[in-house]
Amino acid sequence: MAQQPRNLKVTQDQYFAAALDRLADQGAEGLTIGVLCRALGVTSGSFYHYFGNWGGFVEALLAHWEDQQTGRILARSAAAATAENRLVVLQTEAAELPHEAEAAIRAWGQRNETVRQAQQRVDERRREELQAIIVDLGVGPDDAARLAAMGLSVLVGIQQLQRPVDVPMLHALFEELASTIRRYTTSSRPSGA
Repeated sequence: MAQQPRNLKVTQDQYFAAALDRLADQGAEGLTIGVLCRALGVTSGSFYHYFGNWGGFVEALLAHWEDQQTGRILARSAAAATAENRLVVLQTEAAELPHEAEAAIRAWGQRNETVRQAQQRVDERRREELQAIIVDLGVGPDDAARLAAMGLSVLVGIQQLQRPVDVPMLHALFEELASTIRRYTTSSRPSGA
């Protein structure tokens, strides 16, 4: 990330936060250079200094979203001491995602290939991490793949069904999934283990 010169009023992260807020409220249709600059109280020169053009901004925004809402969460999960703790961290963090912005990114991806590819990478990374945790809990690979797909489907599904997302309900759904995963771990252990 570029270091901020002293004469600039805002950071790239402020652009990203404003963009995610706007996506959550208005969808991709409401996200423009002018809207962002007005929201941040800066001229378009600031935008062009950081991003060069709209395409550069979209790529930077998606990289930020992927890093912050997937990379950071997966790193926190990986740092947990046990597979059970990793699962709890992943569930907790996933429940606190910017759900409305993510739903808007998914809709945007229906008509923008760059956005679609980023969204697919995020989905795949999240699914792979959940599957790895489930395997580490002692579930076989085929069952773990199905359970991980269920977990991702719960997240994506609730983002599409609810606006705003009922976070307590999402926590409850994740806990139900965790209970299902635990049943697989106990049913797959040999007797007397």
